[in-house]
Amino acid sequence: MFDPRSAKWNSVQWKVAGSTFLLLAFTVCSLIFLTQHQMEAAFGDYLSLHLAVMEHGAAEMMFIHSVHQSLWWVGLFFILLGFLISSLIGASITRPLRRLTSAAEEVRHGHFDQRVKVTSADEVGRLAEVFNQMAAELEKSEATRRDFFASITHELRTPLAVLQGSLENMTSGVSEPTPEQLFAMQEEVMRLSRLVTDLRDLSLAEVHELKLHIKKVDLGQLASQMVMLMQPLFEEKQQELRCEIPKKSLLLHLDADRMRQVIGNLLINAGRHTPNGSHIVLALSETSEEILLTVTDDGEGIAKDELPHIFDKFYRSSRNAQSETNSPAGGSGIGLALARQYVEIQHGTITVSSSAEGTSFVIHLPKSLKSE
Repeated sequence: MFDPRSAKWNSVQWKVAGSTFLLLAFTVCSLIFLTQHQMEAAFGDYLSLHLAVMEHGAAEMMFIHSVHQSLWWVGLFFILLGFLISSLIGASITRPLRRLTSAAEEVRHGHFDQRVKVTSADEVGRLAEVFNQMAAELEKSEATRRDFFASITHELRTPLAVLQGSLENMTSGVSEPTPEQLFAMQEEVMRLSRLVTDLRDLSLAEVHELKLHIKKVDLGQLASQMVMLMQPLFEEKQQELRCEIPKKSLLLHLDADRMRQVIGNLLINAGRHTPNGSHIVLALSETSEEILLTVTDDGEGIAKDELPHIFDKFYRSSRNAQSETNSPAGGSGIGLALARQYVEIQHGTITVSSSAEGTSFVIHLPKSLKSE
C-alpha cells in the first residue's frame, strides 16, 4: 500500500541523486587513491634519480601530505557539485511527474477538467500530452453520460406520468376504463418498450455484441416493402414518398430486420423534418465497389455546426427539439444513432450532407457482402 511518509525518500529525484552521488563518490575516491599511489612512486623515483635521496625527509613528507590533502579537497568539491547537479536534474525530471500525479488524483476524484502544462518534447512531455488528451476524453464522456441520463429521464417521465395518471383515475373511481383510454395506455407501454429495446440494442451494438441474423436479402425488394408500408404516414402530411430502385436484384448478406429499422428511421426522420407537400426520395444505386442506399428530402436542411453530432445519442438539433414525438419509430433522439450502429456492425458506413435545398443520408454497403 502506498505510504505518503515514505514517498519522499522513495522519490525518483532522490534515487537519481543518490545513485549519481554514490557512483561519483566511488569514482573520485578511486581516482584519488590511484593518483596518490602513482604520485608517491613517481616522486620517489624523481628524488632518487636527480637528488640521490633514497628516503623521504620531513620536507618531502610535508609536500606529499599537502598534495594528498589538496586532492581530497578537490575530490570532495566535485562530489558535492555532482550531488547538487544530480539533485537539480532529478528535480527537473520529477517536477512534471509530480504535477501529473496531482492532476491524476484530481481526475480520480471526478475533476475531469484537469490539464498539465507541457514544458518539454521528451518522454515526460509526451506523457503530459497523452494525459491531457485522456482527461479531455473523460470530460467529454462524463458530459455525454450526464446528458444521456438526463435524456433517459426525460423520455421515461412522460409515458410513465401518463400511465400513472390514468391508472390513478381508474383505481380511484374518477373515470371508468374505456377502450380509448386503454388504447392510449397501450401506446405509452409500447413506446416505453421500444425505448428500452432500442437502448439495449444500441448499447450492445456499441460494444460489438449485438447478435445479427444474416441471410440473403434482396435490398431493392426490402426497400420497396418499407416504402409501401410507410406510405400512409406520408400521405397524412401530403408528402410525396418516391422510390427509385433498379429492376435487377441486389442480393446482399444482411440482417433484414435491422436494415428495415435503418430505412424506417431514415424515412421517418425525413418526413418529420420536412413541411407538408415536400418530397422524399429513397434511391438505390451501385458503383464498382459498393451499393448505395440514399434517402433525400427537400426540407430546410441541417445547420453545419450540427452535422457532426447528428448521429450522437439523444442529440437533437434546433429543429428536432420542436418536432413532434408521436411517430412509431422516432422521438427518442436515438433513431439515427441506432441507424449508424446497425449499418456499421454490418460493415457499412452512413454519411449525411445538407444544404438549404435539403438533406441526404447515404448508406454505403460494400459489395463484399454481395451474395454469389
